[in-house]
Amino acid sequence: MLGIRPVSVQRPMSALPSVPAGAGPELPRFPFARVDPLAPPPEYAAAREAQPILPVRLWNGERAWLVTRHEHVRAILADDRRFSGRFGQPGFPTVTEARVVVDRGERAFVGMDNPDHDRYRRMVTQEFSVPRMRALEPEIAAIADRLLDRMIADGPPQDLVRAFAVRFPSLVMSALFGSPYEDHEFIIGCAVARHGLTQTPGHAERKARELVAYVRRLVDRKREQPGDDLVSRVVAEHVLPGRLTADEFAEIGAMILRAGHDTTTNMIGMGTLLMLRDPVLRERMRADPLEIRRAVEEFLRVVSPVQFSPRRVARVDVEIAGTLVRAGEGLFLLLASANRDAAVFPAPDAIDLSRPAARHLAFGDGIHQCLGQMLARIELQVAFAALLRRLPDLELAVPFEALRFKDDMQIYGVHELPVRWAAA
Repeated sequence: MLGIRPVSVQRPMSALPSVPAGAGPELPRFPFARVDPLAPPPEYAAAREAQPILPVRLWNGERAWLVTRHEHVRAILADDRRFSGRFGQPGFPTVTEARVVVDRGERAFVGMDNPDHDRYRRMVTQEFSVPRMRALEPEIAAIADRLLDRMIADGPPQDLVRAFAVRFPSLVMSALFGSPYEDHEFIIGCAVARHGLTQTPGHAERKARELVAYVRRLVDRKREQPGDDLVSRVVAEHVLPGRLTADEFAEIGAMILRAGHDTTTNMIGMGTLLMLRDPVLRERMRADPLEIRRAVEEFLRVVSPVQFSPRRVARVDVEIAGTLVRAGEGLFLLLASANRDAAVFPAPDAIDLSRPAARHLAFGDGIHQCLGQMLARIELQVAFAALLRRLPDLELAVPFEALRFKDDMQIYGVHELPVRWAAA
């Protein structure tokens, strides 16, 4: 399977490149720092070329492996027989101590292997079906326009992240999920605490539990007063018949809320920045709606906002690209590296709207492929189309060098995006 095979008895283990089990000081420390805020760390490209399965040392001194090539990332994501995605198990790699605590407390299907993963996921899959998301598109477009009406009325300059990129997916998730919009700052705060790289373990765990408790209270309200929303439908179809407990649904709902707010916000900010830095690209997108769809796929590929996931643990001794990974060792499957692999994407650092879109891995692959990817695509297409139509002369209000990027978060983006336009 694409350079991945069990260790053969005909090939002695001593013939395979390996590293001593103790993660000594000779191993590079992970995570790496970015040199260019619009590109992954340069160590990824170097590893793809010379050592695609790269051993690294983590914050706690343990060793883990970085998987950097597209073919290997995709093959491992498809192979749940030899690689486990269960959170919190021995060997499961993390980038912070806080993440260890959060992983061990994860009860949603994102942290499970099959058969449990598929059993729980199937209960909410229909809520993110293509027909349902397409039916929601007019409401999504109306939300974008209302937010831009407010921005234009308030006048420039403004922080696009705060005025639009945060509020837009929050309003969409409120309509879809059934959570009151006024709770969005609390939800985002919980997501930030979970995804940050500087939080204490206690703070991260407390905020993770607070979000689950919030959804649990929402489930109880929807049981008594159902509406036309995801929570009400899942309660009626699965909780009341006894197929899913309210506590189990609270865990799943907390996961959906985190993902639905945080990743889309960051992609809107980063995608807008990429547009503003490339006038030719912006004009192509403005002239043809089809180009907006293609641009969204390229933005997802070049940004790849999920920095340090997915993660796996080898179930057995396995050879990957000629390197021995032992049973119980952890692997980071670097989507940002896979999406810049020149073997799959020629001139990978360039945004090319003629590029086949389907091969990028920004939403993952295999059984854990992003549940809400259709919603995210529609939100991004609507957001960029609305910005191009309503604010055609939008530009940065500060030098690019003054922007602060989210090197302190597991979901990458820009903290603020000050913009201006010619006021009417």
